[in-house]
Amino acid sequence: MLNRKIIQTFLDWKNNKKNECLLVKGARQIGKTFTIDKFGREFYKKYIYINFIENPEYMDIFNGSLEADEIYKKISLTFYNIEFIPGETLVFIDEIQECPNARTALKFLALENKYDVIASGSLLGINYKEVSSIPVGYESHLEMHSLDFEEFLWAVGFNGQAIGYVKEYFEKLSKIPESINTQMMKYLREYIVIGGMPAVINRYLETNNFSEVQKEQDKILNSFLDDIAKYASMTEKPKARNCFLSIPKQLAKENKKFQFSVVEKGSTSKKYTNSLEWLRDANLIRFCHNVSTPSFPLAAYERNDQYKIYLNGAG
Repeated sequence: MLNRKIIQTFLDWKNNKKNECLLVKGARQIGKTFTIDKFGREFYKKYIYINFIENPEYMDIFNGSLEADEIYKKISLTFYNIEFIPGETLVFIDEIQECPNARTALKFLALENKYDVIASGSLLGINYKEVSSIPVGYESHLEMHSLDFEEFLWAVGFNGQAIGYVKEYFEKLSKIPESINTQMMKYLREYIVIGGMPAVINRYLETNNFSEVQKEQDKILNSFLDDIAKYASMTEKPKARNCFLSIPKQLAKENKKFQFSVVEKGSTSKKYTNSLEWLRDANLIRFCHNVSTPSFPLAAYERNDQYKIYLNGAG
């Protein structure tokens, strides 16, 4: 089972929140559902899971009145074997982008503040236009990412103490012994190839076979393409897809700066900039901007027209 740092962030929210729900955003396949589900089962006495893709009929809970009492009545009738315990019950609303009314209802659930509510979904930023009233001020936003290198080391068997010893060299600005550096570089190269997607890492741990790893990566990349086909507007679908598929070619060039002419011969930013923004809002890509001066804050020195683009955690 993969351990995730974000569990501690969930705990901090649980212990310190006021009148707010937690909205967890991120790309598909990064482990949102698994991690929140684990959190709900381990840290609450009662836990309710609502998924609008697996069970579209659950959308009826959010039809009609959005008052908290009415919503909880409908939930209790749907999950009749669950007893609601104030302060000890978590309601997890997954794939919330499929039910705009549920997004609006977060405000009223937060105001009542009797039970904890976490919502999660992919491509939320793109679906704002479908929500009649965004619950500004009543939801705490949290963006979840794929596993980082330290979490990858946990997965392959390193314990916190061993990683702590390596960190000490950095904290003291002292040279890492060659044998340790060689070992860590081996795992870093593996992480770069495998990426941080949980399903891919699990496949690697099960098989220790990079061919199997690539098959799992291909599944995820195809699911990203499916998302483009499902959620992008008709005018953006082909352009977003072409931009996405061009990224390996962009990074294989000697000059790895993103160039629109690689997407389509002779094309310019005017045609494709919006498509890149769509992919970024969908958490499918990451921008890495050039800076004119290596000084902090780096954002102040970004060159907006010079950047590399990477895929989001797929290896």
